[in-house]
Amino acid sequence: MPLSVEEYRIAQGYMVAKFSRERTTADGEGIQVVKNEPYTDEKTGVSGQFTHKIITLGSHLPAWVKAMIPPSFCVEEKAWNAYPYVKNVYTCPFFGERFSIVAETRYLDDDCDQTNVNKLPQDQISQCEVERIDIVNEELDNTYYYKKEEDPKLFLSTKTGRGQLGKDWFKTHKPLMCIYKTAWVEFKVWGLQTKAEQWLQKSMVRDVVLLGHKQAFCWIDEWYGMNIEDIRKYEDETKQYLDKMLGKTTDTTTTSNNNNASTTTTEQTEQQQQS
Repeated sequence: MPLSVEEYRIAQGYMVAKFSRERTTADGEGIQVVKNEPYTDEKTGVSGQFTHKIITLGSHLPAWVKAMIPPSFCVEEKAWNAYPYVKNVYTCPFFGERFSIVAETRYLDDDCDQTNVNKLPQDQISQCEVERIDIVNEELDNTYYYKKEEDPKLFLSTKTGRGQLGKDWFKTHKPLMCIYKTAWVEFKVWGLQTKAEQWLQKSMVRDVVLLGHKQAFCWIDEWYGMNIEDIRKYEDETKQYLDKMLGKTTDTTTTSNNNNASTTTTEQTEQQQQS
């Protein structure tokens, strides 16, 4: 990413909240924030921000998936954000223990030159596919989501002067950071496991990462200058907006911890995938 790790903490929180707004509609599709609160791990003493969300996918699913699920199909996301480390766990009540996505992410001020940042044991490393995601040179497969103002090759920030990035941007751009993500996908349904896991790795992990981080950079003029308290306020406002859109009653509010931030994924990323 053409950001520092410190800047990305704000960009991440803003991107996740705005992305949630854009993906939520009045017909019931979208993201419901159940919890957004500080946490402390009793075993390690590590503190961060915990979020629990319910994601209703609906029209975003391919026909072969829709054929085997009820209309109310949803995925639950739980995230423990101890920035610059985040763990996300996705489950689905309909499939129970047969479905899960687990992702661990670390954010570092470097040029993506490190290996095994998430400290996987050797037997897991041998099963991984390693991919690099470049927010400038890679195009979105689904052109429905393409916007010129969210294209890092075209966008130019009025606040920072960053943007209109060229082919070799990552060789010279300062600041520069990398997001290292390890994602495990499991879908234990006979006859569909391989196809489903491949689709989940691409559509639910890789494609979301690429789109979200093109947007995070190109929205820089919206979040640049904000602090973590501003992000928590925006998250509160976003929860109220989402609840209204989904017809929910807002009975909880987000709470802040000045040492912690919100959640998500990567850009000029080294993504280690295991299925």
